[in-house]
Amino acid sequence: MGRSRFRGRSMSGKWAATLLGLAVLAPCVAVAQAPIPAEELSVEKAIKPGPNVFVTNNAWAGAGAIYVFSADDLTYKGDYSTGMQPQFALAPDAATGVVASAFPKRIMSGPVEAIVQKFDVATLKTQQEATIPPKFAQVSPQQGQIQVSADGARAFIQNATPATSVTVVDLKSGKVTAEAPIPGCWQINLSPDGRRFSSLCGDGTLLTVRIGADGKVAGQAHSKLIFDVEKDPLFAQSVRVDGDLMFVSYSGVFYRISDKGDAAELVDTYPFAKDIPGGWAPSGYSVMGYSARHGIMFVLMHPDAKDGSHKDASQEIWAVDLARKTVLYRSVAKGLTQVAVSQGQTPLVFGVNSHGGGLFRFEVDPTAKFAAKLTHQIALKDAAAVTVR
Repeated sequence: MGRSRFRGRSMSGKWAATLLGLAVLAPCVAVAQAPIPAEELSVEKAIKPGPNVFVTNNAWAGAGAIYVFSADDLTYKGDYSTGMQPQFALAPDAATGVVASAFPKRIMSGPVEAIVQKFDVATLKTQQEATIPPKFAQVSPQQGQIQVSADGARAFIQNATPATSVTVVDLKSGKVTAEAPIPGCWQINLSPDGRRFSSLCGDGTLLTVRIGADGKVAGQAHSKLIFDVEKDPLFAQSVRVDGDLMFVSYSGVFYRISDKGDAAELVDTYPFAKDIPGGWAPSGYSVMGYSARHGIMFVLMHPDAKDGSHKDASQEIWAVDLARKTVLYRSVAKGLTQVAVSQGQTPLVFGVNSHGGGLFRFEVDPTAKFAAKLTHQIALKDAAAVTVR
């Protein structure tokens, strides 16, 4: 009887397990389902219309890029991939971008291929490539290290080996037409017609180089002494003001220079920060942006200036009326190292922090002495230079 009870219980357990298994399996009966539609991947044919802000991503550890954002709200539009240490310039018509960058075969050693690429801004597609001598200045991007002629036909690229020279490239044929030596001088300040450029020199002069119709060097001439490199050096960046070049010194003195002739000539100088307490002076890399419509220069400034602080990030942006030679307004703008200004009726000021990363947008009020108010900002690693058009 005991064995029967054991067997009976055993049989009941098997039936229970079988029934439980059926209960578990029942919901797993295959049911026909409609096929999942294939996902179609696509790329927009063109970036969204509207004014653009271009930010150079100066990656030192790999490939760089030119990022494109909306000038209205800093919405991301797209990017153009580059090699290492890109130098970027926008053609005067704003429809074409030109970038020089390095493509090292072994990254840390071995041969380096240097390429100039011309690309269509609307589609971010390459239109032309040219191989250039691997001499271009692989340094933090600044305005005068690559320039494009007004007709978009030529590019000028700053070299440093450390000997300084400028490579001239025909953007139509993709060929190098000249290498212009500029010993002891730095950066390209291109004339409006693209037939000559001037560079700041270590002896306080400017060297002007003329370029012939064939793209080759046609002549050069040094100016007379223009600034004192020991007492008050100039930032290498210039801004075109009514046909002249405008530079600013480390102490906050504007230098207006004519480059219309074979040799540059000093037109005027005037300090704009001298009588303002606090030891204020310009700082950053590309420290000025100009509103031609209003005649206002926006300058990045920092207090308690001392030897070497000219590379510090800004604390304020000053709006300077060039006609009246006076500071109209001082706006809070912390952490900027480069600045660019739009050319509309109501100027917009854009800045980047190449020390810590970031892109900033300021709206300017012409009715309030051109006060600038921060409206948008985004974190952006390796942001090194900014252009707006």
